[in-house]
Amino acid sequence: MGLTTCPKCGKPISEKATVCPHCNSDVSKNRFIVCEDCKKKYDMSMETCPNCGCPNATIKQKKKKHKGLMISIIVFALIVVSVLGIGMSQKAKELQYYSNMETVFFTMLDGATKAENAGNLIKSVWYNAIYEERDNETDQYTMKNGKFVDDFNDALSGLFADENFSNRISEIETNQYEVADLMKQLQNPPKKYEEAYSVLKAYYDNYLKMTKIVISPTGSLNTFSEEFNTYDNNTADSYEKMKLYLD
Repeated sequence: MGLTTCPKCGKPISEKATVCPHCNSDVSKNRFIVCEDCKKKYDMSMETCPNCGCPNATIKQKKKKHKGLMISIIVFALIVVSVLGIGMSQKAKELQYYSNMETVFFTMLDGATKAENAGNLIKSVWYNAIYEERDNETDQYTMKNGKFVDDFNDALSGLFADENFSNRISEIETNQYEVADLMKQLQNPPKKYEEAYSVLKAYYDNYLKMTKIVISPTGSLNTFSEEFNTYDNNTADSYEKMKLYLD
């Protein structure tokens, strides 16, 4: 049994009601329609005219409206699901990007710390070989048979030939490769992290300069020391700036 509205009070009533239960108005005349073909009256709830079989146009219209409403609801639901899906996908991408950014941040910190320690040892060996300064950490590279080496290059060669120091340099090189791969994954950042990526790139550039000069030191003691100290300080500054973008 369907529902209609009372023509007087507008409240919902049964299509078969003869009196409105809300306002007591006579609604019996609203229960019948006139057939378009034979002009006979019949109950509006019937799908066809009992006299000639002509389809009830009012029922068709109701079905059409109902169908249109259902289609509208389905389309709206699909749009909502689509929007939510896109939003969730974007959020997942942002979370993954942040995780990768955090990983490369700490990976660079590890490599920079190792490079800083190795660079300071290179400076010490270089300086002590030239100025013949004794030091428990550098004597094994700067002295032979109780005497200082004649050429500081011999001391540096001895340092880089040392198995322990050579392994430290290899770890820095491996760290470079790991960081490079991670940085590739961070290209084309989400809009939310564009600024953070710019700061991270500056951190990466300084990190690269610092690790490269330690792996392959060149120039004089003064130029190496100045460049190394500059790269070391710049890397530390970039690290502090990048920390602001991480929890």
